[in-house]
Amino acid sequence: MVKAISEKKNNNDEITMKDQMKKFLIKSLYGFLTVLIFGLGRRVGILDYLQEKAKSKSNTEKISSVTFTINEVSEKLNLERNYVDAWAHTALECGLLEIDDSCERCLRTAPYVYELLINRNQPAYIGDPLGAFYYLAPYQELILDAFKQDGVVPNFEFTDEVIHDINRMSARFGTLIERLFSTNYKEFCEKLQNGGTVLEAGCGYGYNLQVWAKKYEKVQFVGIDIDPIAIDFAKKMVKENNWDDRIEIHEIPINEYAKISIKKFDLITLNQVLHEMDHDVNYRSSIFNSLYSLLKDDGILLVGESMIPDTFAPRQKLLLFDVLHKFLEARFANFYNEKSFKEFIDSTPFTRAEFIKEGGNSIWVIRK
Repeated sequence: MVKAISEKKNNNDEITMKDQMKKFLIKSLYGFLTVLIFGLGRRVGILDYLQEKAKSKSNTEKISSVTFTINEVSEKLNLERNYVDAWAHTALECGLLEIDDSCERCLRTAPYVYELLINRNQPAYIGDPLGAFYYLAPYQELILDAFKQDGVVPNFEFTDEVIHDINRMSARFGTLIERLFSTNYKEFCEKLQNGGTVLEAGCGYGYNLQVWAKKYEKVQFVGIDIDPIAIDFAKKMVKENNWDDRIEIHEIPINEYAKISIKKFDLITLNQVLHEMDHDVNYRSSIFNSLYSLLKDDGILLVGESMIPDTFAPRQKLLLFDVLHKFLEARFANFYNEKSFKEFIDSTPFTRAEFIKEGGNSIWVIRK
């Protein structure tokens, strides 16, 4: 069906061509340039330099912005001045920077940019999701190959830099689900503060495990994964934080670990792991049978997973990251929506499953 454009004046609630032009040209271009300038600034070291400069200036006061000059950055980082100038000018236009009139030809980070895009130690830091968007561009050829109906899954050989960005983004999601979980299960988490056992199934590089370990200092943790590179990185993270006495890391599949483990856990977390498992329903059921056997009778299985509705389901708010997740992993991942996941849980030994959603974040709290 083709809908003709009416020459009549549009009603106030109708979208005009001007509205669409503003959205697709102006807003999209500003958004694209913001991601591009952020990504370039981080890769050439400008953002890390500003973070180090901020830390050297103050150890106690809250930092709201960082002032610098183009020449300073060019000289300190050995970068071509004209490109630093062009980068800074574009960052000004995109709202990442503003002119600092307190000194000659000075720039400073715009309000909240330091907290959101520079300081990785800030809870509000969103640099890793933006970094993941930034890294999309070089992989367009692989994504094009994925569209072809030849049954071949393209090999996304990500660089270490990209892999760590993706895992840090997943850890940020882990921070959000921990917050959602502790808000809704205060009594359980208060007990956990006094000690307990937690298994992270599919711990990856350990970023999410690190979030939980810092908050629950009296808990004994076990992290398992099948990726040897990720496991090596997670073990180094444990060693660097002097956590060897309370965190074990093992390279082993979930089903194999369930066969040999004598431990039972108060909490098992499955954070952005399920959709990447073998699609076979019997295999997935066997995984949940294993998790069931590893859980204490009063324990909780906490699942953080993108619940992606059907393309033609009624429109929901705050689905951008979930839909992007679907797009990036469409060829090899198998996602659930709320209904299909509940049906899957009903087919396992677990008897209780609660879905909690606040804003764009959601968790499943599953019990025996």
